[in-house]
Amino acid sequence: MDKEIEAYIEQIVSRINCRKEERVEMIDEIRDHLSLLKYDFVAQGLSEAEATVKALKQFGDQKQISNGLQESLFPYYKWFKIGTWVMFSFYAAVVLYKLLIERIINIIADHLNGFPISRYVFLPPDSESYFHLEVLQLNANIIPFKNTLTYITGLDKFNLDVIIHNTLGNILIFLPLGVFLPLLFKKCRPFTKVLLISVIISIFIECSQLIFMLGQFDIDDIILNVSGSLVGFLLFKSFKSIGELSKKPSFKKVV
Repeated sequence: MDKEIEAYIEQIVSRINCRKEERVEMIDEIRDHLSLLKYDFVAQGLSEAEATVKALKQFGDQKQISNGLQESLFPYYKWFKIGTWVMFSFYAAVVLYKLLIERIINIIADHLNGFPISRYVFLPPDSESYFHLEVLQLNANIIPFKNTLTYITGLDKFNLDVIIHNTLGNILIFLPLGVFLPLLFKKCRPFTKVLLISVIISIFIECSQLIFMLGQFDIDDIILNVSGSLVGFLLFKSFKSIGELSKKPSFKKVV
């Protein structure tokens, strides 16, 4: 089969959200149709290259075909996609507000009330600046599970809500991310992509908190955040597998 035809088919099916079995059946069906068209034009006296070009042109625009096939497989896909984006945007806004924006508002309010030192960081009385290496080290933990174990074993020292917020809370806040990433972005379907993006986002938040005096950098937060995202990803894969098992191949020859 011509490379042009294979590339054409790939552009069509790459835009469609469907199961692997449906994708394979779709590719075979489109390929059969294009082969028949091409050989009809060859029989009319066109060269192989000319027949390929004319067959692709007659078959139609890839985007329109993709939209039609997607509509046949999932009639409400467009609205589902819009709803998912709305929920993801709301989730992202809540996370940014709770982890960054709310703290900025609190710091501004403290400054207006005459408290120049951020409530979220530790600044020794004798230090000249927050951005000294010694002070930054006091506000950063790079030893894995150090603070988590402190919270878990310190039930007599910390309130229960503080322990839950700094352990389970850090897992739950990133759990939706592991669902939204593969749901909205096809390139984020592999486990490694979700892992990498989760690590980058968590590190960005932790570094932003440290640099702008919005909180302390804690490697445990990154570990718990990423763990939550991976739990969400596994839930997504589990529900997706259950959904696929409950359905028989449904792709019809609608080309």
